[in-house]
Amino acid sequence: MEPISIATTALSFAAPFLLKTGEKIAENIGESIWNLIKKPFSKKEQESLESDLQKDSNKEKAIETIIAKLNSDLQYKVDLENAVSKAQQELTAYYQQNINNNGNIEKQINIQNVTGNITL
Repeated sequence: MEPISIATTALSFAAPFLLKTGEKIAENIGESIWNLIKKPFSKKEQESLESDLQKDSNKEKAIETIIAKLNSDLQYKVDLENAVSKAQQELTAYYQQNINNNGNIEKQINIQNVTGNITL
């Protein structure tokens, strides 16, 4: 079996595992953010927020409730802003691809951010 066949076949078998790993990471981040979002609200308000977010017609109401709390509670705003920034960094790092090569690259396709000098 050729190396390319081995590599592509092995990766095709590993792909479902990698997708599940990415989903698990995103799920953990989402749960953490949700717990922080609902933290300053009473139990009844939390249930109302969750209910509103599950209905497309009420999502704006939930967002307005959260915005009002952000405007009235500076510490809540700082905590949520920090959590969102951290989550963005974690998800970006998970999907980041680093390419190190001293030779010529015929073609490079990047879906995310490109930094540095690239000559085509």
